[in-house]
Amino acid sequence: MNFSFSEILFLMLLALILFGPKRLPEIARTWGKFMADFKRASGSFQAQIQEEIRKMEIEEADPSKHLSSSVDELHKVVNDTDVSLNSALNKLTERIKGTVPQDYDA
Repeated sequence: MNFSFSEILFLMLLALILFGPKRLPEIARTWGKFMADFKRASGSFQAQIQEEIRKMEIEEADPSKHLSSSVDELHKVVNDTDVSLNSALNKLTERIKGTVPQDYDA
């Protein structure tokens, strides 16, 4: 909020008229405590957010996480390929056995 000097002076006079000179210092102290607590809480909140962002950046920069997941995926693909290759070879062998005539001359 950008208040000019005349606006601040008007608000102070209005507060003096509404609350009186006895309660005005008490209200100002309460308002000051509220503002200090608010600044402290917002500073703490900003620090927590910055800490979480820093942690996320460190995790993203850690190559071992990306490599381990890639290696796991590669193992899975190789194993799946090995199983499918073996099954394909077995099927082909069965077909060949089925189409080649048996020699009964013995």
